[in-house]
Amino acid sequence: MNPADVLRLLIADKTLNDAEVVISILRNAGHAVRPTHVEDQDALREALTEKQFDLFLCYISLDTLPLERALQYVQQSGRDLPVIAFADSEGANLRRSVMQQGATELATRDDPEHLELVIGRELGHVLDRRRLRRLEKSLHETEKRCSALLDSSRDSIAYVHEGMHLYANRAYLERFGYDNFEEIEGMPLLDMIAPEHQGTFKEKLRALSRGEKDISDIDNLIMLCDNGQMDVSMAFSPASIDGEPCTQILIRDHSSEAVLEKQLDTLTRQDLVTGMLNRVHFQEQLLAALKENMDDGDASVGHGLLYVQIDNAETIRKTIGPTAFDRVMADVAELIRAELDDNCVAGRFEDDVVTVLLPARGVHETVAVAEAIRSRVEDHIVETGDRTVTTTVSVGGIMIGARSGDLDSIISAAVAACETARHNGGNQAHLHSAAAGGEDQKEVEAWADRLDDAFAQDRFFLVYMPVASLGGDTTARYEVRIRLRDEDGSEHGPDHFMGPAERCGIAGRLDRWVISTALATLAKRRSKEQIILFIKISGATLADQKFLAFLKAELARHDMPGKRLNFQVNEPVAVTQLNDARRVFRGLKELGCGFTLDHFGSGLNPFQLVKHLPADYLKLDVSLMQEINDSEEVEERVHGIIDNAHSMRKQVVASFIEDAATLARVWQHKVDFVQGNFLQAPSESMNYDFSGTVI
Repeated sequence: MNPADVLRLLIADKTLNDAEVVISILRNAGHAVRPTHVEDQDALREALTEKQFDLFLCYISLDTLPLERALQYVQQSGRDLPVIAFADSEGANLRRSVMQQGATELATRDDPEHLELVIGRELGHVLDRRRLRRLEKSLHETEKRCSALLDSSRDSIAYVHEGMHLYANRAYLERFGYDNFEEIEGMPLLDMIAPEHQGTFKEKLRALSRGEKDISDIDNLIMLCDNGQMDVSMAFSPASIDGEPCTQILIRDHSSEAVLEKQLDTLTRQDLVTGMLNRVHFQEQLLAALKENMDDGDASVGHGLLYVQIDNAETIRKTIGPTAFDRVMADVAELIRAELDDNCVAGRFEDDVVTVLLPARGVHETVAVAEAIRSRVEDHIVETGDRTVTTTVSVGGIMIGARSGDLDSIISAAVAACETARHNGGNQAHLHSAAAGGEDQKEVEAWADRLDDAFAQDRFFLVYMPVASLGGDTTARYEVRIRLRDEDGSEHGPDHFMGPAERCGIAGRLDRWVISTALATLAKRRSKEQIILFIKISGATLADQKFLAFLKAELARHDMPGKRLNFQVNEPVAVTQLNDARRVFRGLKELGCGFTLDHFGSGLNPFQLVKHLPADYLKLDVSLMQEINDSEEVEERVHGIIDNAHSMRKQVVASFIEDAATLARVWQHKVDFVQGNFLQAPSESMNYDFSGTVI
């Protein structure tokens, strides 16, 4: 997960418990929430001074923080911070009142779907505004650079409006023998044209005034200067000065015209840092490919499109500066080029994004290229001066063909696929599925059939990831994860199918299959070491009144003690299904099973939940692990969680350990257990050596 993907939420609510319920709704909807809770005016002023937020949810009936005063403080802070008012009930008059005060919307706690939609809309708006401000700043800087380039250019360039000079660069003035622009300011350009060519020139000016775009150059035009006459070529193009339309005039002598045209063509098409096409010309190539498919009318002819984004771009910029970041992008571009054939097209689409068109490629070829790019970048070390930098990329892919839609929808789908990869932790490739959006009933039924077929053909299987102690405990612990193997042999994790399974009502069935299969595996290893398996269960299983009876029967069938199983529940699920979670927790304890709160620590007051569900293990949220090396605030939060957990005699698991630096850092804070690809990636075998994990 990229830090930019975290929803920095400011919330004012009656109690921390009420705020946690709202936060859990958002997290269950897929938002990675970093909340800050305020209860009064002083706390709000302090929060607005010290931190940057994306949204502000403000309960309208707080005596210590009236909505009107909260809106006033936000306005005085100068922050672009949307304020969403929420209440226990709604009405037209109340909504009108809060919006007249300055709130963007009114939402209610008992309508979570509306709250999710409002959050998504307002977050999209504020992010769009921030992007617009960045673009405006970039435009201003670009205009300054353009002005500097014009002044230093060897080409003779002038800007005219209705035939009168508005601007001329130094080369233009020198060509015609003038010392400064004031000498020709307001001078008609026609006065500088030889009489025999003035008619042709007037026709061009009339065409420009009529708004015609494709104005051809004038060759062999005789212009007058202090040295007599010269034979030149004059090129016209629309332009603007201070927002006002005008015409750019570029004057070339014929001796250098061919060379200059080639140079200009290259500059207008190419990104100077990466050497790839710039965004405009990449889109032209993509449009040409789409048009070719539409003309052929052959839906079987498809292309692959990849959207490759640097995962930690903002961190790199802050650490080594924007100039050195260009070096990173140049290296990444070179790595991408190494994986492409001559007929592939690559372009720098955004500052930290490269897009790749793979003509006439199938799904497997597209996925293979995406994975090859991801792997190359992960293994590469960038040298910038006396420093070295490593990075990873998230790759979104989409297959495009005759029925893929227009350019915007295709690129949006590729961006969505990339966002999915980033949201799931980054450093991975994700191929867009047409069913990724809101499925209709037919799509839900299609998923149900597909999952039923996977059960029938025994295409689900389990992998195991070690959970290792840093304190000398050599007991074998593994987290159990489910995988789906398609008929073509490709494998998918739960991120691919668990969401559809929940919408199809099959999530509980999958949980039961995992438990039964895991117990059968343990039974086969009865004579070997004592193993504890960590098994994740969904909200559907928590709500299943027959689950505990099923588990008891399975333990008895395999003659297995309950202590060999530890069940994991996501913290947001537990918050929103607290009564179910407490009932299942009590039942698990009666059977001797362990209990873990997963995704722990990203809420406002996570230990409030521990009072209701005194779990044996607390597994830190992935966002904390991915930011612990870059954020002192996150590191302090992790340290506080571990200390508090130990004071309550709870053990803490740090998952997603991907490198030695993160492992060393959590060890310094005395975490109890670690898990991640740095130790061992998920495997179908349980063969990890737990005797060698102590640092």
